[in-house]
Amino acid sequence: MNRDILIGIPIKSLENPMSRLSKSISLAERKTLQLNLIKNTINSFKNEFVHIYLISQDLEIKELANQTGVNIFNSKSNGLNNEVTEFIELSNSFSSWGVCHADLPYLNKYNISVYLQEIAINEIVISKSSDNGTPLVGGCAFFENFRYGENSFEKHVLEFEKLNLSYKQVFNKELYFELDTENDYLEFLKNKPRWYKKNQISSPDRI
Repeated sequence: MNRDILIGIPIKSLENPMSRLSKSISLAERKTLQLNLIKNTINSFKNEFVHIYLISQDLEIKELANQTGVNIFNSKSNGLNNEVTEFIELSNSFSSWGVCHADLPYLNKYNISVYLQEIAINEIVISKSSDNGTPLVGGCAFFENFRYGENSFEKHVLEFEKLNLSYKQVFNKELYFELDTENDYLEFLKNKPRWYKKNQISSPDRI
């Protein structure tokens, strides 16, 4: 029985990461924060059955993939939906799949292990961010019509219903809280995850 799982982590570039936090922390601090978020996402998913790909055309991200021992998927397409659609063509060789944003600060080995169990037995498992986005989606049923962008959660749900795919929404905040806005950053500073404390990132506790 094939137990291998395909995981994609889309990353645009490190040129101006987490731009919505630019009033709170400097470009250098945002870049360091983004890099550590990516590394934590990778570490949370890593196990012997998981094949991780960073979906990016950025050379710095390619170097990071080499450093962390994961794969790079260099799409021939432009735009997140097209890139993920092209990436998901790899899924025919896997039992299940997932696409995870790289700005979820509270991912860890435990909550991701639970999520991996869920996508092994459910057609679609999806989380919904506070702005109606889709930070995490996956399952054992495969589809190609991704709907990232404004109100993507609702658009994905409509797509699942059109395709008669059953879906399960996860309500664990660790799987949907994105570090996206200044208010998110304030909450993050009040509840710093272990990886952040361990790396002692040099951004000041200010907003």
